[in-house]
Amino acid sequence: WIEQREREPSKMEEWSDTIYVAGLPTDITEDRLLKFFGQIGQIKPDKKSRDPNAKKVWIYKDKSTGKPKGDATVSYLDPNGAKAAVEWFNGNPFEGTGQPLKVSVAERKAWTG
Repeated sequence: WIEQREREPSKMEEWSDTIYVAGLPTDITEDRLLKFFGQIGQIKPDKKSRDPNAKKVWIYKDKSTGKPKGDATVSYLDPNGAKAAVEWFNGNPFEGTGQPLKVSVAERKAWTG
């Protein structure tokens, strides 16, 4: 007999310097994303990249096709940049595409070590 413990529901925590963006075109590129969202604040450098100019953005891609799914995360140097990006870009179209973006402060599962 193995005792089963009740599992706590996954807790989410706000990722205050990062935004989650949905509604992007499926032909989105990192350069277009950086240019568009860089208008509101400095994008955080990606310290894990070998490229010293790389920025911390992530475009979600379909596992089978490798094509962008239309959503991404963008990390700012300052949480105020992320907050301003939500206020400025949420509900507005990307590069005049006509489709409104859904922009929010990103969340991730809380570490429960």
